[in-house]
Amino acid sequence: MPAARPHRFSSSGPCSRAVLPLRRAAAAFLLALAACSPAIDWREVHVTDGGTDLRVPFPCRPARVERALPLAGQPLVLALQSCEAGGLTVGLATAEVGNPAQVAPVLAALADGARRGLDAMPQATEAAAVPGATPGAVRLHLQGRRPDGSAVHKDVWLFSRGTRVYQATLVGSALAPADQAAFRDGLHFQGP
Repeated sequence: MPAARPHRFSSSGPCSRAVLPLRRAAAAFLLALAACSPAIDWREVHVTDGGTDLRVPFPCRPARVERALPLAGQPLVLALQSCEAGGLTVGLATAEVGNPAQVAPVLAALADGARRGLDAMPQATEAAAVPGATPGAVRLHLQGRRPDGSAVHKDVWLFSRGTRVYQATLVGSALAPADQAAFRDGLHFQGP
């Protein structure tokens, strides 16, 4: 009995004409698949400032800085975390106010600062649900211009838990609904 020979594709003949379109189709499929892959790799970051455990979705590992700023007539230390990926900048600012009567004025000052930073007026202001936050959270959608004149959109969530205030932001030339939903749905406090 003759030995079996491995099947080889010839560079000519009917098989080569059939293989070439298959290769092109496979390459087109892989390119289409890559184009459909999400550009943003959202990950959950635990923010434990002040003994709370806030979970925040970030598209990359955030850098952290602290700044002393006067807000609503009082000096506060604002802890800032932010990163940029895929054309989006995500940030979180938090500060301990210490006095329950100052929470609302500090949140209002943060909202004013967000508007002034873009020279913008809110396109929409709505109640926001941040699981575990003190009731009264709001979301602002701002549209404005960067210093270079290019358009920018900014979603800002303002909320508190006890006497700690939070400002979570999502900024980009355009904000895709999927990215807005991923950020909104991932923002929550863990535990009581």
